[in-house]
Amino acid sequence: MRPLLAAAVFVCLLLLLGGAGEAAGSLHRITGIDSHAVEVDGRAAQRIEITVKKAGLHYALSERYHADNQLLVELEDVALDEHLPHEIALDGAVLQRLVVIPRENHRAALRIYAGHDLRSADAYRMYTVPGTGREKNTERLVIEIFADGGDALSKAVMGHTVVIDPGHGGSDTGAIGPSGACEKDVALAVSLRTCDLLTKAGAHVVMTRTDDVDVAYAGSSASRELQARVDAAAAHGEAELFLSVHCNSFSNPDAHGMETYYYPKTDADERFATLLNEELAAAGGLYNRGVKYARFYVLKHSDIPASLAELGFISNPEEEQMLTDPAYQEILAQALFRAIARYFEE
Repeated sequence: MRPLLAAAVFVCLLLLLGGAGEAAGSLHRITGIDSHAVEVDGRAAQRIEITVKKAGLHYALSERYHADNQLLVELEDVALDEHLPHEIALDGAVLQRLVVIPRENHRAALRIYAGHDLRSADAYRMYTVPGTGREKNTERLVIEIFADGGDALSKAVMGHTVVIDPGHGGSDTGAIGPSGACEKDVALAVSLRTCDLLTKAGAHVVMTRTDDVDVAYAGSSASRELQARVDAAAAHGEAELFLSVHCNSFSNPDAHGMETYYYPKTDADERFATLLNEELAAAGGLYNRGVKYARFYVLKHSDIPASLAELGFISNPEEEQMLTDPAYQEILAQALFRAIARYFEE
């Protein structure tokens, strides 16, 4: 082989090997799965812990068909350890078995079989726990399945009236992501899913909008539009709680995370914002920017306890993709539901 050709082949091999190594390094390697009985907030549960090398695992409930007693959790950018079993028998009381399903393009799924119905938003929860110290580049995906099937929080909202305000709408798109996703669409999708969960649990939900429309009228001033949302809540004298749903945006696309806001006009505004923050942090897997004070119009002028939730940065390409994913929207809706239920339970 000519020296020049040999050198070229050698360089190509280095590039290929380097690329393969880089690709492997970008994957989240699942190295272990453990399960044990626990008690969470006084509720018996079975906890599944998935150990992952490399933080930032992408996970979401699947919208693929599954039976009422099953959860299907989709994982992206993962590699399965060669010693990882593909089926694990569980104790049979709360959970029966877990099946690991390899998929193409560095994807996998976890199908969890329970001994009872899992359709309630309060029947389970998922969150990640970051590693610390020498294990800081690892994390654990935690899935907790409750033995009571989720009746506790569902009963808490029964008979209560909640106002849900999907931010923006109609002539006001809100923030627009780098791929063209509109804040108004994400806010409405998550709000409708939350409304459905609350309604099924026996709550009365007042939506400031249920479609892509202005709440006041097209072209109205910002203050008139915001007042129309407050008026929609005030028109229902029995309303007890006000939730405004938004996505964040910033000029720097690296800005990321979720946060909740309150204005302390009652003794319960901050508590509601804190509950929302806790549930979004546990379920969403995004960086937690905290609970913050703000003089937002709808928070200040609504007569009832209120909070505004920023679900994530639609200006961040990665978070924009998550926020527009129907499965992730369902996770967010379940978190909002749990926070509302905890508000009435406590």
